[in-house]
Amino acid sequence: MTSATWLALESSIRKEVGVRASRPVSPSDSLEDDLDITGDEADGFMGKFFEHFPVKPGDYEFGRYFPEEGFNLFSILAMPFSKKQRKKYEKASLTVGMLERVIELGVWDRKKLAE
Repeated sequence: MTSATWLALESSIRKEVGVRASRPVSPSDSLEDDLDITGDEADGFMGKFFEHFPVKPGDYEFGRYFPEEGFNLFSILAMPFSKKQRKKYEKASLTVGMLERVIELGVWDRKKLAE
């Protein structure tokens, strides 16, 4: 049985991102990799997520899940030599299932999302 939370989230994703009705949305879908929500689109999507659902931002950090916009040639060239530079571009995956869990919790809590 599908929960009301899931139906509302799926509807919101389809509306905001333009996911066609024939494409299934799954809890394991990554916002960035599977739904192509990146950069400014990701920032706008997450802003609307927090407006639409009764969720407190808690410890949410945009940069933890999405890379910064723009291109920095120095950073790209330094990546093979600098663990710090590589780590800067490694991001945690944000999935639709995680968004559903956040709605159920009512607050963004990284520790509970990792459980």
